[in-house]
Amino acid sequence: MPTEYYHRALEEAEKHHASSKTYSGKFLRPHAPFIKEIIDRLGCRSVLDYGCGKGRQYEWRSSEDNQAIPKGQTIEEFWGVPVRKFDPAYPPFAAVPVGRFDLVICTHVVGSVPRRDLRWFREGLERYATKAIYYAEKLGPVGKQVFSQPELMPRDWTREEWVTALRPVGRPGLEVWLATREDRGGSGNIIVERSRI
Repeated sequence: MPTEYYHRALEEAEKHHASSKTYSGKFLRPHAPFIKEIIDRLGCRSVLDYGCGKGRQYEWRSSEDNQAIPKGQTIEEFWGVPVRKFDPAYPPFAAVPVGRFDLVICTHVVGSVPRRDLRWFREGLERYATKAIYYAEKLGPVGKQVFSQPELMPRDWTREEWVTALRPVGRPGLEVWLATREDRGGSGNIIVERSRI
């Protein structure tokens, strides 16, 4: 069950959504081709984006040739699968999903879940997923300060700590992927590591 810290963080995230133009969803774009590979390989017919923010990542349309997402397509069109958008902190997408989904994606969300709540949160995603879960998280400092108690969040974790926290328990057939990114040396050079956990 959610702790008081989770409820407080959710309230703060709701306030931030209401007052901020952020949450553009642009961080999903680099993951879209690999997620498509999962969709195609596993024959996924349904996707849940858990923590989709304002959903603007699905409004964006590729405008250039030679991109990972073909020119003129949205991410959802590129994937060829309908996406159920859910974010408990954004009222238009706050209705709790019903049923199960072949693939659950959770990009740049788990770093905003208090450490004490990660286990039930992970188990909830596992209950939604029938074939795979795809997590993505940033390692290192976070520029956007939304929460009054950021020390409760796992934002300073290493990749190894994330692997331990997100590894599924009792679901041997479920594929779980973790992509992490970090800025090494302040050069703006983003390093992405992706693997099945």
